[in-house]
Amino acid sequence: MISVKLLSRDESIDLNSLLRMVSKLDEKCGAIVLFIGVVKGLVENGVRVYELEYTSIGGLATKIMEKIAREEMEKYRLSHVTIWHKLGVLEPGEITLIIAVLAENRKNAFKAAEEILERIKNEVPIFKLEKRSNGEFWVIGNGVRVKRELE
Repeated sequence: MISVKLLSRDESIDLNSLLRMVSKLDEKCGAIVLFIGVVKGLVENGVRVYELEYTSIGGLATKIMEKIAREEMEKYRLSHVTIWHKLGVLEPGEITLIIAVLAENRKNAFKAAEEILERIKNEVPIFKLEKRSNGEFWVIGNGVRVKRELE
C-alpha cells in the first residue's frame, strides 16, 4: 500500500492516526520507521531562518514520489510507504515531510526510509526558498544553497 500526498501548510497531520493505521496493515511486519522533517531555524554559522517556501510541479512531483515508493517497496520488501510533503510558506519547527515505512524487520525499514528521503531530496521537483537574516537562498539538495538575486 502506498500513500503519497502534497499537502498545503494548513492541512493537519495526525501522526497518531497514521501510526495506528500503518501498524495494522500487515501482521508479518514488526518495524515502522517514521521520519519527520521540520524547518530549521538556524543554518550555517548560526544564520536565522525566518521561513522556508516550498513550491512544486504538482502532478509531476506526485508521480515521482509514487515511483520512488513503488521501487523502494519492491527493493526492501515493504508492506507500506507513506510520503507526505507540505507546500507553501513554513516557519521554523513546522513539519515539512513525513515518511513512514512498514517492513518485516528494522534493518530494511531504516535503510528504506533513508533511501526514500535521499531520493525525494534529489529527484522530486519540489523547490525550497530559504528566507533568512542574510537574504534569500534556493536550497538545492545536499545542503547546497544559492543566493537568490533580486531584481
